[in-house]
Amino acid sequence: MRFVTFLLVGLFAVVTVHAQDAEQSTWIEDDFSQENLRPEWLPIAGTWSVDEGHARVVGGGERFAMLYDAYVMNTKSFILEATITAFGGGMVFNAEHNGALKNCHILYIVEGGVSLGYMDFNGEYYETRTITVRDLTTPVKVQVYIDQKNNNFSVVANDRNLSMEELRFNSGYAGLYAVRSGVKFDNYRVMGEGSMDTPSFFIKSNNRQLNDLSYMATKEDGLLIVNPVVGIVQRITSVGTFVSEISVEDAATQLRGVASDDAYTYVVDAASNALRVFDTGDRIQKVISTDLDDPRDVAVDDTRIYVLDKAGIAVFDKQLALIGRKAGGLFRDPKGIAVHGGKISVADFGNGQVQVLSASDFSVELVIKDQLMNPWGVCFDPANGDIFVADPGAVAVFHYDNGGGFIERIDPITIRGFISPRAVLVRENMVYVGDFDRILGFKKGVLTIRPSLRIH
Repeated sequence: MRFVTFLLVGLFAVVTVHAQDAEQSTWIEDDFSQENLRPEWLPIAGTWSVDEGHARVVGGGERFAMLYDAYVMNTKSFILEATITAFGGGMVFNAEHNGALKNCHILYIVEGGVSLGYMDFNGEYYETRTITVRDLTTPVKVQVYIDQKNNNFSVVANDRNLSMEELRFNSGYAGLYAVRSGVKFDNYRVMGEGSMDTPSFFIKSNNRQLNDLSYMATKEDGLLIVNPVVGIVQRITSVGTFVSEISVEDAATQLRGVASDDAYTYVVDAASNALRVFDTGDRIQKVISTDLDDPRDVAVDDTRIYVLDKAGIAVFDKQLALIGRKAGGLFRDPKGIAVHGGKISVADFGNGQVQVLSASDFSVELVIKDQLMNPWGVCFDPANGDIFVADPGAVAVFHYDNGGGFIERIDPITIRGFISPRAVLVRENMVYVGDFDRILGFKKGVLTIRPSLRIH
């Protein structure tokens, strides 16, 4: 659905932010005066080049973009700036990936105004607002002031305040964008206070860190959350209070799934093709890399550990010895796994379904497809065996009974809906949904379109 609002600039006031410029340090800057495009620029669509002090894009199609290969974290507010020489040029920011236009904000200059919108998980563009600007001529210096504290951003064009919008995505990659061939850009800058925080040099703190939240697990009376951006797993209470942090010291990590039992916490690290095992004091005990191929998620029951990877399920005993590989060839790009009551459920992302297997012989007992598009997270309700599925493609969480019958769609209507739901847990009377950079809690059986808990 597309929502377009036309507003005259003189009809509303936006807090002036220009005074902040003098206090900012330059984090990234390119005036395109060099002979070739810098290697840090990653073209996504279109052919990008340097042309006499300009960045220029040509090609066929409707949307062109290139991103700068530096993840801008949400630890500080920052400013984006670009000088655009033709209508149709703009910027993209807070993109989840550096190689695709998905889950990101977008703005671009049109004749007589500025168009604002975003790309969703599927790469579909949604225009949220078009602002009419009288006498707008090129070149246009566009600035975006991203206020992390207040979760919003302001747009300024040729020193005129245009709009203040709510942030949908609060961190990620940024760069240039165009909706037509031949658009040129004179310069590009990213500025902020002090030095730029990067994931590899992130300083640990007693604060929750939610970036691209895709996996969660229960731990005693609270939750375990994974931050793949900075390579940490954090334990929080059921209402979001920070408890402790597990960090992986290796420079290159790609943390994914997490699970726990009374003795250990198990963390999947795809960069090392490994399962990392930590004791109750968050000390590393063992790193298992035997027979793992691009691991995604992990689940545990009373006797076994199940590691889901792209080729199937690797099964270990509680002494961390490999029992064997199971379910080979059943899934296409699987993402999540859960186990309960002798059953294993797998979010079969690539096939758009959830498969429920017998934990004894790994035969397929049930396939759930109803309303699913790209299921990512899956869990059982410990009370009755019901199945909950987080599906970022459908932008919803689905609830099925233990026989696979559809019960309800959870899709909050009061807070812009979900952003990109990928993790789901049921604990006592609550359903917790990991929604990209926040956790939403819903009380079971109480109008699940209205969350009762929101953790940032």
